Amino acid sequence: MRVVLAAVLLLALNLAATGDAFAQKTKTKVTTPQVTQPQDDTLDPYDPDDLEEILDEGDAAYFVAEGQTPDYQYAFEMYSLAAGAGDGYAMNRVALMYDRGEFVAQDYAKAFDWYLKAAEAGLPAGQSNVASMYNVGDGVRQNYAEALHWFRLAADNGYAYAMYALGDMYLAGNGVAKDVEEATAWYQKASDAGDANGHWSLSLRYLYGDGVGKDTQRAAELAYLALTNGLQVAWDEFKDIRNADTSPNYRRAIQEMLKRDGFYSGTIDGSFGPATQRAIEAAFGSAL
Repeated sequence: MRVVLAAVLLLALNLAATGDAFAQKTKTKVTTPQVTQPQDDTLDPYDPDDLEEILDEGDAAYFVAEGQTPDYQYAFEMYSLAAGAGDGYAMNRVALMYDRGEFVAQDYAKAFDWYLKAAEAGLPAGQSNVASMYNVGDGVRQNYAEALHWFRLAADNGYAYAMYALGDMYLAGNGVAKDVEEATAWYQKASDAGDANGHWSLSLRYLYGDGVGKDTQRAAELAYLALTNGLQVAWDEFKDIRNADTSPNYRRAIQEMLKRDGFYSGTIDGSFGPATQRAIEAAFGSAL
C-alpha cells in the first residue's frame, strides 16, 4: 500500500490549483515499467533523500515502457507532494498534467500558475513554458513582451527550445521588429544546442537563402538531423517533398545520407519514391 505523509499530500494537492509546463529533468524517462513501492512507510518531501525517491516514484509511474499504461493518478500525487515542498521539476510536471489533462481536468490557467511557480524557482523548462503560454495566450492573456522576457531568460539558462522560439518570434516579428538575420542567429544557437526544431528551422534558412547564404548541402544535413532526432514536421515535409519547392541537389543529398546510414540502397536520383519514403520512415527518430 502506498503511504505518504497524508497532511503534506493534502496540502500539495490543494496547491495544485496553480500551474507549470513541458519540463525536462536531467533524466526524462525511466525504463522501469511498474512503479517501485516506497521502502519506508512515510516519505517526507522536505528530506532530500525522500524527495528524490518521491520524484523517482512519480517518474516511474508516468514514464513507462511501450505497451504499458501510465499511472497518472499516482504520478500526480507524487509530483504534487514534491511540488508542495517547492521542487521546481515537480511543479513543472504538475503544470504539464494540467496542461494535457492527465488524471486532472485540463485547465490552462492552473497549468500557467504552476509553470510560473517552476519558472520562479529557477527551472529553465518552466521559464520556457511560461513564455509559451504568454506567446499563444493559453491560461493567460497573450503578451509578446512577457513571452520574450521568459524565453530570453530560459535561453540565457541554456534551454535550447527557448532559443528556437526566440528565432520564431524574430522571424514573425512578434513583439519585436521582424529580423530574419536575428532569427537565423537564434536558430543557429538552438541547433548548436541540439534542438531538433532548431535544426529544421535553420535548414530552411539555408535551403532558401533567407537570412544566410543559400547552401543546399548544409540545408540537407540539418534537415536530416531533424528527421533522425524525431521531429515530426521533418518527416511530414519529406513525405510531400515532391510537391515542395526544393532543388534536386537537396533531395539527392538527403538520399545520400540515408544510404550512408544504411536506410536506403536505391538510386540517388532525388525522386523520393516509395523506396526513399520507406528509408525516411526507418530513419525517423533513429538518433534518439
